[in-house]
Amino acid sequence: MNDHSPSRRGTGEDVLFAVLLWFLDAIVGLIVLLTGLGTTDFNMFEPDPHASLTSVFAYVAGFAGVVLLSAIGLYRLGYRVSVAAQTAAGIAALAFCAAGISGHLTL
Repeated sequence: MNDHSPSRRGTGEDVLFAVLLWFLDAIVGLIVLLTGLGTTDFNMFEPDPHASLTSVFAYVAGFAGVVLLSAIGLYRLGYRVSVAAQTAAGIAALAFCAAGISGHLTL
């Protein structure tokens, strides 16, 4: 009797998909961060304490929301490990935003 239903994926396939999604999240997250930094007047060589980085963290928070929404779709497709990986990536991005907005993060 086969215990693999169509709604549940194999563990190897699921882990591989989770690693590929983390790699994709890292690349897209870096692009989003750099895009957000490009929209501000932030200059890391001449720091200005009055430069607002709110838009940077808004970009990253939007990206984190998309990552968390992708976890819902992965759950419906039966990728349980990938759901946990995407949830962890989304929460880490939101923690980055919270640390940046609260002033505990210096870029």
